[in-house]
Amino acid sequence: MFLFVQQWEVLRGKGPEYTDFVLRRLLPAMQKVGLNVIGGFHVIIGSGPRISAVSLAHNFLDLQKALESDEFIEVTKELHAYISNYTSAVLKSTGRIPVEGYGIEMGTWRFNQYYKLVHGTEKEYTDFLISEYIPALMKLGIRVKAEWQVLIGTGLRLLLEGVTASLVDIAQAIMTDKFRVLRRQLLSNYAVNYSSRILAPTGRVEVAYLLGEMMKSL
Repeated sequence: MFLFVQQWEVLRGKGPEYTDFVLRRLLPAMQKVGLNVIGGFHVIIGSGPRISAVSLAHNFLDLQKALESDEFIEVTKELHAYISNYTSAVLKSTGRIPVEGYGIEMGTWRFNQYYKLVHGTEKEYTDFLISEYIPALMKLGIRVKAEWQVLIGTGLRLLLEGVTASLVDIAQAIMTDKFRVLRRQLLSNYAVNYSSRILAPTGRVEVAYLLGEMMKSL
């Protein structure tokens, strides 16, 4: 399974036109070429562009075909009339966390952790991740949804995707001594170049999804 992640900043003064473009042009075009947009997020805390759009593809050939299509190239050109600082990346599931049924989750927040594994620690890291890190995060209120490897984009590193219902849930979890101890274990033994981001749902993808479901029932 693959993710295609696009990031950008909305140009000042273009907010209403941008939102209209996303709902009426961008999301339908992405769906048409085979990119299943499953999430749109504002980066609340962390570096990089403020907006992230996440699309799902089940295999690399389908993703490549979509990105090479005339429709995708044209709509991306049109998007640039409303945005700046555009970047994109292709991510692949590492297989360490099951991703069957991965898809849209309306209204959920993300606590994403990024890091690069220390060479030669993969087996020990996997044991730590599955037996200690993920269960402990779950007890703290952060459900780990998936782990991704950046294949194309900035830096060959991992993304551990955590899900919560609210910003308060994330804040309460990461302020605990337990989380600090866990992160210290991760960084002391297995990972380098660590960073994290907190992302809030934009609501645009959810609106489009709900409208689509309503149209199916008519």
